[in-house]
Amino acid sequence: MNTNVKKLTLIAAAVAINIVGSKIALLFNLPIFLDSIGTMLAGIVLGPVAGGITALVGGLISGVLGDVYAIYFSLSGVLMGVIAGVVFYKKKTSFASIFWKTLIVTLPASALSACIETFLFGGITSAVVTTFLIQALSQTALKLFGSAFLTQAVTDYVDKLIAIILVMESLKRLPDSLLKFDDNSSKKNEKAA
Repeated sequence: MNTNVKKLTLIAAAVAINIVGSKIALLFNLPIFLDSIGTMLAGIVLGPVAGGITALVGGLISGVLGDVYAIYFSLSGVLMGVIAGVVFYKKKTSFASIFWKTLIVTLPASALSACIETFLFGGITSAVVTTFLIQALSQTALKLFGSAFLTQAVTDYVDKLIAIILVMESLKRLPDSLLKFDDNSSKKNEKAA
């Protein structure tokens, strides 16, 4: 199979995983989002660009399918996918390092999400529990932005930690043939020349 087709297939599957995850989180009013498992998969396996593309396409499709907030928050997903690709792509990762690397992936995107929540939506999101926490904490000294950032940082960290652990454990169990993206046909052509 052509390498580009294989990569596009993985990105499409990752987008589908994001959409299904987000629908499950909305259906059950979960305090986490489950909309970035595919983004983490693409970023870890294919690199930063694939992680960003997966988040953007997944967010846009989720928005068209009824979660209008997903369109706006896809920007923080893109940032997260790019950072995940930079932090994890082709790098050895111990189980212990996943915890601090997830923090690196999460914090910048949480700050962007807090800006989106605060300035565009007044602390309202599609996640009921998150919206409740932001509104309740906004009555404290944290005010609206501080409460949005704190809530996003905690929920994003838990959400992305679950996503990254799921992806890393899944990758250990998948056959190598699914995870190699070198173009065998170009190697055969080089040898023949």
